[in-house]
Amino acid sequence: MFKKKIIYYLFFTAAVIVCLVFLFIEINKRSAATNPVNYAKQNIIPVKPANNINSKIATVPSNNQAAAIPGQPIDPLPANKPVLTTFSLPIPYINESPDGSWQGPWKNACEEASIFMIEKYYLGQQEADIRVAMAFMNNLFTIENKIFGSNANTDAKQTTQLINDYFSYNALMKINPTVLDIKKELQQKRPVIAPVFGFDLHNKNIPFLAPPRGTAYHMLVIGGYDDTTKEFITEDSGDIVAGVNHRYTYDIVMGALHDYNYATNRVDGPATAIFTYPKLVKLADSPKVYYLHDNIKQWVTDENIFKAKGWKWEAVNVVEKEWLDTFTIGKDITI
Repeated sequence: MFKKKIIYYLFFTAAVIVCLVFLFIEINKRSAATNPVNYAKQNIIPVKPANNINSKIATVPSNNQAAAIPGQPIDPLPANKPVLTTFSLPIPYINESPDGSWQGPWKNACEEASIFMIEKYYLGQQEADIRVAMAFMNNLFTIENKIFGSNANTDAKQTTQLINDYFSYNALMKINPTVLDIKKELQQKRPVIAPVFGFDLHNKNIPFLAPPRGTAYHMLVIGGYDDTTKEFITEDSGDIVAGVNHRYTYDIVMGALHDYNYATNRVDGPATAIFTYPKLVKLADSPKVYYLHDNIKQWVTDENIFKAKGWKWEAVNVVEKEWLDTFTIGKDITI
């Protein structure tokens, strides 16, 4: 009888030890997948994308599937995943005239401010420094003047081009979006830029000028929604009184959505939204980082690629497998 008790005791002790070993291994796996220090040991050093238009990454061979049609984004959310009743993203706010001067280009810098806020969001930064914002936006003014001939009234197509060519996230145009389209993007942690006709916002804190003195063209960032009040939660860079988490009803935003029309010099273009998503992503349980563009994903295989591109870990966003699987597999990016 005593021998049987010893055997049972030894068996129980061995089982406990085995369970603890498996638990220890699993914890280490997860830590390696999410910890930047451990991640570097996987032969990849995550870094920040450089704002360099001449910096090109490996191209996709011709035998790959064609990219998505412009303006038609991939399905943002699995069909079986419910849309939450309320949702809000931590987007850092900056006014379109950060120093309060409202002179020169700072009178029409809502596009640049919107780009800046979302850039900081995708880099995981929840505060916006005024000096950093002004340097960022001044750089954008220079770029716009060079490639567009002006930094005023940058329409949705031009804004999308700027984001894709210069910054750490992607953009694509969505014509005639629905409230549900926008809510699904937000629930997937992807902010939306809304080009609007300013007067239709009915915001007394923004002194829009009527034609011919002005166009009332405006852009704001949609970072959340509240179904209980039927409102979008926005970061409105033009509202210096209450621009942070400013709420507009669904009806107001959807009614105000209009792109700038260069043919008429008015804000009477089609209802358009700019959907955004990160360029560098990984899954929570994997150290592999992918570069996303044109509905294609490419595995970044070597740390020297990160170094050459000037990328940083903070630009790598963790995404859901269901969403990442919707991208076409492109050629691995190698040295």
